[in-house]
Amino acid sequence: MEYAFRPTFTRFLLVFTVLALIVIPASAQVSKGSISATVLDPSGATVAGAQVKATSEQTGQVITTTTDSTGSFRVNLLPVGTYNLEITKSGFRKVTLSDVVVSSNVDNALGGVKLELGVATETVEVSTAAPIVTTTQAQVTNTFSGTELSNLPGIGENQGLDNLAVLLPGVSASRDNFFSNANGGTGFTVNGLRGRNNDQQIDGQNNNDNSVAGPGIFLGDAEFVDQYQITTNNFGPEYGRNAGSVVNITTKSGTNNWHGSIYGTESNSVLNTLSNIQKSQPGTGALALGQGLKEVPHFNDVFVGATIGGPWVKDKVFFFGGYDTEVLSSKFLYQTALLTPTPTGLGQMAGCYTNPTSTQSISALTAFGPYGIGGGSPQPSGTVAPVELFSPDVSNGTDPITSEPVCNVDMAGVHRTLPNSTHQYDYIARLDITGAKDTVYGRYLWQKISAFNQDSFVSGFAALGYPNNVPSTGQQIGISWTHRFSVKWLVTL
Repeated sequence: MEYAFRPTFTRFLLVFTVLALIVIPASAQVSKGSISATVLDPSGATVAGAQVKATSEQTGQVITTTTDSTGSFRVNLLPVGTYNLEITKSGFRKVTLSDVVVSSNVDNALGGVKLELGVATETVEVSTAAPIVTTTQAQVTNTFSGTELSNLPGIGENQGLDNLAVLLPGVSASRDNFFSNANGGTGFTVNGLRGRNNDQQIDGQNNNDNSVAGPGIFLGDAEFVDQYQITTNNFGPEYGRNAGSVVNITTKSGTNNWHGSIYGTESNSVLNTLSNIQKSQPGTGALALGQGLKEVPHFNDVFVGATIGGPWVKDKVFFFGGYDTEVLSSKFLYQTALLTPTPTGLGQMAGCYTNPTSTQSISALTAFGPYGIGGGSPQPSGTVAPVELFSPDVSNGTDPITSEPVCNVDMAGVHRTLPNSTHQYDYIARLDITGAKDTVYGRYLWQKISAFNQDSFVSGFAALGYPNNVPSTGQQIGISWTHRFSVKWLVTL
């Protein structure tokens, strides 16, 4: 029965692969890595036919291969994680290498591994370290994982994983040159290119917003993440969507060890002080942004979450799940230096412009203008100064140069304080299945963000009384299947 099943399964897989290549649009989805090395004898000559076994420390999955005629091997399409390697060859002691790290789309090139003469029952343990120069890949890739994700300030508080990118050479904050979604701060630029030139991925799957660029789903919870990786130069052939960088976030999976976390952070206005802009007094021109506040506007930011992962079937089936929520309750002082008639100025205009058309316009401005919309208690901002407007009807002044009748109208900027709360909810579920020939995983992400009273479209609209709400819901499903026909032939979907 076993003999009859394998050819049938193989034929099915080949047909499925061909159909998938026909119907699935071509796109690079990279979520696995590799390990390579060259096996040498004590004299430095290469050793062909050595047996290589890679064992996942997390799942116990075992993958084997042999060195070729040049003594080299490469174990491809490995799920990210850490592995233990065993290299054996008749007439030599067994060599073991522990904690060999595999990152997405990175070949961990171990260089030359020397065997010592002896019997296979004797073991030589070799310590490994990241090579100073990668010789098997031209692309420049940096990976953050482990304590880097959990200990760096601003990462564990759900402030965005792209804050890690600015720690790298050639990367800087976008500041005013972003105009895209950002998973932390204002986003980042690489090698002088615009912030929206970065390609965003989750588990090798497209995560780009098709409207304004940047990430479509903001995966900022470090407890959901195994690795945050950014490739900044010399991209491999599987990349090419954007010229800036490639960001790939690898989600966590279950392991043979039960693991989980419960976490939370809180920040509020009581623990903060006024900024320079908040303390400075309103003025004119460049000084108009001074707010003259005596205390920090109220805000309370609470972020909590929980995760759990473990084996469903030891060494075979693993699951991981998580939930988080962040509720930001705050008030913000919106202000603009755009001049608009003050309440006194509206009365002055009503006294100057008396024809029916003008009266209707002034009534509309009074009812629907900045001071007609009472939310946030609108107040004049900056210096209140009279502005001369030509008035063919009734004037309250004369232009000193032209002697024409004018209407002197008090004008200034405007500011108001509005609640601008944000609510965010995230779910993640992942299932991994491993076997001697097949590795399958499925992952589901769900995110909902609701932002209230924002100033998203034209700066100053919220201060003028026209804030906007921004609701968004994102979902993403990722599935991957790798089948190994032999130690040299494998395929992934």
